[in-house]
Amino acid sequence: QDLGKLEEARPLYEEALQARRETLGDRHPDTLTSINNMGYLLKDMGKLEEARPLYEEALKARRETLGDHHPSTMIAISCMGGLLKATGQLNEAEPLLEEALQAKRETLGDRHPHTLGSINNMGLLLKEMGQLEDARPLYEEALQARRETLGDRHPDTLGSINNMGTLLQNMGQLEEARPLLEEALQAQKGTSALISNLGLLLMDMGQLEEARLLHEEVLQEQRETLGDRHPHTLGSINNMGLLLKEMGQLEDARPLYEE
Repeated sequence: QDLGKLEEARPLYEEALQARRETLGDRHPDTLTSINNMGYLLKDMGKLEEARPLYEEALKARRETLGDHHPSTMIAISCMGGLLKATGQLNEAEPLLEEALQAKRETLGDRHPHTLGSINNMGLLLKEMGQLEDARPLYEEALQARRETLGDRHPDTLGSINNMGTLLQNMGQLEEARPLLEEALQAQKGTSALISNLGLLLMDMGQLEEARLLHEEVLQEQRETLGDRHPHTLGSINNMGLLLKEMGQLEDARPLYEE
């Protein structure tokens, strides 16, 4: 949803929440749904600090009225953990995402899509915290289970393939990372982020000519579709400049850095 539509929706959400608080009380399930919806809306608008007290209120009420393992409570725990992660409060997010994962393992089983989503989120958090060795078994578990339950071409599986590939790249295990990043790209041809990931890996492996072709493809496409000033385009310009510098083509790199 674009920001304009979200701005239009906000007074309607606020009105619904206010009405439910007044007629049903703060702890009624419908009120809690409205509190959550208001929180989601604010998060989508990028107003994370405004969303936080709503997420906290919904979580506290659901723990007290439904118990820790109720599906609605588990969603609220995951949402709170995700919000804390988005605001960079990784140490606060970790116990919540861990709790959500354990509750889902116990109530839904290890192979349920919601559990696999939580396994993946926990892996992403640990990676962001720099705990790559701890993230790896979670990524491996999510990837294997998604291959077996959803198939190799499902979007969730492809997300896991890409996550696993970039993690191995970050760990310096470039030969292991390459077939995964190639597989992800093969399944989703023309996806800029995946082309860029493979280009960066080839750069790390010293295969600069191959990397150059990929970086050129991404940069040209982003200039045409996003424009020269878009953050993604600027990131690609930077990558291209780094690559040319590495290839010793300083004169070619210079205008990119100046741009």
